[in-house]
Amino acid sequence: MKIANLAHHPEHIEQVAKWVFDEWSANNGGTLERQIYQIKHAIKTDGVPQTFIALHNGKLVGTVALWNNDLGVRQDLRPWLACLYVDNEFRGKGIGTELIKYCTAVAGKLGFEKLYLITEHSDYYEKLGWQHIDNAPRKSGYDDIKIYSYTY
Repeated sequence: MKIANLAHHPEHIEQVAKWVFDEWSANNGGTLERQIYQIKHAIKTDGVPQTFIALHNGKLVGTVALWNNDLGVRQDLRPWLACLYVDNEFRGKGIGTELIKYCTAVAGKLGFEKLYLITEHSDYYEKLGWQHIDNAPRKSGYDDIKIYSYTY
């Protein structure tokens, strides 16, 4: 498996955008076109934002992003690991873990002391050194979403 910056593989922008849209945006009033636009503008090769992809024998199998913000109600926290996604066929093979480690390493090299993420999951990020620090209310008013931090 190889992890690369999406900026070096623009042919995968639409698939990454489709994964992100289907997983997080489709039910929130977004459009696929808006998601493609957002991903196109999150593919720097330095600084923030950046988007990374996992390739297995040349096939796109996962993605993760380093964003300035992934939770509007917490503008005080920066940067964020966002949009971790692994294709269903490749889940359970450690690809998500490798994407997290890669994104975390990039943020560390950029000089950040902490990295943040939001998730509904429990007992996944803790195994990789992340700490649950807060819960934030969702726009929908349903269950809170968990905020985690990673300290270098």
